[in-house]
Formats: sequence, C-alpha cells, structure tokens
Amino acid sequence: MSSLKEKLKEDLKVALKEQNKEVLAVVRMLISAIQYGETAAKPVPEFDSVLTYRKQLLDSLEMFPKGSEKQVQIEKELQIVERYMPKAPSEDELINIIKDKINSVPKEEKINMGLIMKDLKQNFPTCDGKMVMGLLQKEIALRK
Repeated sequence: MSSLKEKLKEDLKVALKEQNKEVLAVVRMLISAIQYGETAAKPVPEFDSVLTYRKQLLDSLEMFPKGSEKQVQIEKELQIVERYMPKAPSEDELINIIKDKINSVPKEEKINMGLIMKDLKQNFPTCDGKMVMGLLQKEIALRK
C-alpha cells in the first residue's frame, strides 16, 4: 500500500469519527478512483487517478451557473481534493521556468510549443493548462 492511499484511509477514519460528511464523501471517491485505477487492465498510478477525479470536478464546475448550489458544492470538493495534490508553482515561478525552456532553444530555431507544453504538464501536472498556455504564448511573443 502506498502513502497516498494510506493517507486517504487515515483521513477517512478521522472524517468518520468527526462525522464530516463532505470530507468523507470526497475521500471515499478518491479511494474508489485509486482502486479502480489499480484494477484496470492497464493499471493507473494513484496520483493519476486523483488528477483524473480533479479534472472531472473542474469540468463539471463549468457546467453549472456561477453561484449555484451545485457549483458551491463542487468548489468545496475541489478544495478537499487539492489537499492531496502536490503544490503547483506560483505564476512567477512558472514564468521563470517557461523563460528557461524558451532560452534553451537556439534563437535561429523555431520554438515548439507542443514539446514545451508536454514537458511542463509532465513536470507540473497540477498547473492549469490554459494559464500555462497563455504564459507560454506571451513569453514566445516577447522573444520575437
């Protein structure tokens, strides 16, 4: 058993004792997602299962009107899921990382945004892809 699953099981026990229904529901969903990933034909790492659940929450967040009861509930769930995610770099740190990646490409070569995005998503899976793409496009425009 790995550390993330153990942490979730400990938090499940605490949530049961405290009768915290919101945390309990989210932790159960995360444990379920991890177990589903482990039993799949092609096993999925635990962290990827949590990322997938987070992405599902983010997608469903966009479906509901702003300020609706369902959206507030999903935002609370997202806050709980974020506890189990590694900390994403700040925007300033991300800009510096993007600048380093761009500067590693020789001036005469064309910058391959796809490769840089792929590398950034692998190294920082919790970062918002739209924000990263916007920062990357801005930095590439500044280089020209």
